[in-house]
Amino acid sequence: MKKIIFLIPFFLYASIYENFLLKKYSVVCSPKNINTNDEKLLSIVGISCVKSDKLYLLPLIINKLKKTKTGRTNSVYFATILLQKKLLYAFLFDKYPIDSFSFPKGDYILSVVFDNLKSGNYKKIDDKYIINLKNEIIYFYKKDDKMIIDEYKNGKLKSRWFR
Repeated sequence: MKKIIFLIPFFLYASIYENFLLKKYSVVCSPKNINTNDEKLLSIVGISCVKSDKLYLLPLIINKLKKTKTGRTNSVYFATILLQKKLLYAFLFDKYPIDSFSFPKGDYILSVVFDNLKSGNYKKIDDKYIINLKNEIIYFYKKDDKMIIDEYKNGKLKSRWFR
């Protein structure tokens, strides 16, 4: 009986790792996958949540990442993204100033938008902020109660929204 109980978590973890390697981030970012104290697994779930723009699980993951150096580092990364999201929302809807905030550099879209708005690297046309980067153009604006980011890269549009 103990062998069966031991094997079930192993297969569950193997499934999470396999889906992560297959870039099925939306599948990995699931509430059922955070019911563990395994910080490697939690980090994989957290990274998957970021890659799939499903940030709502990050607070639960952040609270569990505290026992290892890597876990704490990932916790800081996830917390940074959440804080940038909240600050961008306040900036967009309430004209809240963000120029006094400093965060570690990141390549996640919210971090890119935050850094460029903070440094003044944008044009504002009507209610849209337009960020021109080397190989992409980013439009940042609000629609209803959502923060919209349209990213044009190599002629392809990737649209995201956040609350």
